[in-house]
Amino acid sequence: MKTERTQQILSNIEDKYIRESIDYVKHSQKSSVRFFKRTGTLAASLALIAALSLSSLSIATAAGVMPAYDLLYSLYPEIAEKLTPVNEDCEDNGIRMSVEAIYVHEDSADIYISMQDLTGDRIDETTDLFDSYDIQTTCDQIGGCSLVDFDKESKKATFLISVQQMDGKRIKGRKMTFRVAEFLSGKETLERELTELSLDNIASAQEVQTNVNIRGYAGGDIEDAQQWEKDTIAYLSAQEDQTFSPIDGVTVTAWGFVDGKLHVQAHYEDILDYDNHGYIYLMDSDGAEISCSASVSFWDEAGTGSYEEYIFDLGSEEDLNGYALWGDFVTCRTRTEGNWEVTFPIK
Repeated sequence: MKTERTQQILSNIEDKYIRESIDYVKHSQKSSVRFFKRTGTLAASLALIAALSLSSLSIATAAGVMPAYDLLYSLYPEIAEKLTPVNEDCEDNGIRMSVEAIYVHEDSADIYISMQDLTGDRIDETTDLFDSYDIQTTCDQIGGCSLVDFDKESKKATFLISVQQMDGKRIKGRKMTFRVAEFLSGKETLERELTELSLDNIASAQEVQTNVNIRGYAGGDIEDAQQWEKDTIAYLSAQEDQTFSPIDGVTVTAWGFVDGKLHVQAHYEDILDYDNHGYIYLMDSDGAEISCSASVSFWDEAGTGSYEEYIFDLGSEEDLNGYALWGDFVTCRTRTEGNWEVTFPIK
């Protein structure tokens, strides 16, 4: 009965509010200042969660109710760890995930986890978990994931999961959970000279804009970094007569001088789903690479793609003699979703 009641309560709360409630609890436990602006729905979610006793959450977790497990792990991580069954293999959407090896040394651990395609060719040497993975332990930790091996014959990719405790103490706890929600594959890399853009006759930009939705910026010699987000810096507007695509998913959209500096703009499609990205740089006659002085990225109108503006401070148009413009791009064509989770002992 307790399991059914817990399932009923949790089913009446949207997933995003369960996640907000978990984040609220975590923040409350870590901070002595507990000032939050909560919506009525979030407050109601917290009230419902408060109605769930430790015993009911424990029973629901043992029965495999994942929202209950998430809440129990947030509130009582050591208890959740003890109740979660060890499962070192799982399969979803024709993809099997397995724990291959574990090496624990003092305050860190290296875990080798493989993903194998049992039905197709969605796993390859470019497979990327795309920051969709989650590592759960009983203590605060930092971690990372990298592809270390791919076996073409078995269609199996192996990843190294590195975890380190933030307090520097020896890793405690008997189990760890690793989850993956999606991965990318079929990535293509292209590096070539952008011969469509000649530096011999670049003039001032045809059109500029200042009101853009900035995602981020790097480099530059501006003392106040927040100035990038003010309406004081001009950026290029996409020009149809300057548009060309060096690779599917990437389009160079404009170039020209703005306030005495060379600006080159590129658009990357579907960055949220496919992580398309790249870099544009100059190369001199000796083959030396000259990076941009600054770069600024801002969302497109749909909010799914990103414009990247590369800014070079080399002086006037005449100073570009002998230089060539190059691009280095990474695009992806396959995105696979699923629900993969393994729980394994840490000894």
